[in-house]
Amino acid sequence: MTSHLVTTPDGTTIAADYLEGNDELILFLHGFTGRGSDWDAIVPAVRGERSALVVDLVGHGDSDHPDRLQPYEIPSVVDQVLSLLTNRDIGTVHLVGYSMGGRIALSMAARAPWFFASVTLISSSPGLAEPADREARRASDEALADRIELEGVDSFLDGWFALPLFDSLVRALGETGVREEKQKRAMADPAGLANSLRGSGTGSMPPLWQALSSIRSPVLCLVGELDPKFEAVAERMMSELPAGELRRIPQAGHSLLLEAPAELSIAIRRFHGDTSGRMKP
Repeated sequence: MTSHLVTTPDGTTIAADYLEGNDELILFLHGFTGRGSDWDAIVPAVRGERSALVVDLVGHGDSDHPDRLQPYEIPSVVDQVLSLLTNRDIGTVHLVGYSMGGRIALSMAARAPWFFASVTLISSSPGLAEPADREARRASDEALADRIELEGVDSFLDGWFALPLFDSLVRALGETGVREEKQKRAMADPAGLANSLRGSGTGSMPPLWQALSSIRSPVLCLVGELDPKFEAVAERMMSELPAGELRRIPQAGHSLLLEAPAELSIAIRRFHGDTSGRMKP
């Protein structure tokens, strides 16, 4: 594995780990409060002979945490990640993104509908279609961002992991496991997390519902059967995607990387095998 710090065209330095394999590459994008190492249990089980690029998104991990908002906006994040693929001897690229990382992966696929061999979205969405819903979510994200800056990351994480979205994670990991996850994430930069919410949050994201029909890459939506909100979103996406597939992971909720890494890896590996050479005309 080779670690890189790459300065992208907008001046943002992005950290990424590269594992060399054949000319087929899998690009992994983590969720909010995460970092590339969140994929440590998944990458070796999924990639086989393929190369892998595991990214710390802006504001997270070892990547830059700029004070200004523009580098965190999803069009900018898409540019940053796409720039990591330039000057590489790559035949095909598979995108795999969890939650926020899935929204970025889907934004990349919408930007370049024919470029990616496949897209795997884990507990993710195309954003909010209705302006009123986006405005309400934007206000909520802004309040959370303010809380991070005022109270610190530790206090924010206490409230974050107490959300109903993570009930199944708490049951799966137990108190000790959740405490360890909080400790990992508590090292995050407060400004980086706050600006990530403001720039890349669901409320600020340009919605992609109308773009789904243009994405010709096969798209796999993976959801936990205990995550009804994102299951409903994925079901709705199936009616819009030309080559969409929905798989439910049993006895798991939103945090599939932690709750069901083995089942998740099997589903992704099978999908990559099933989609080899297949793309909708």
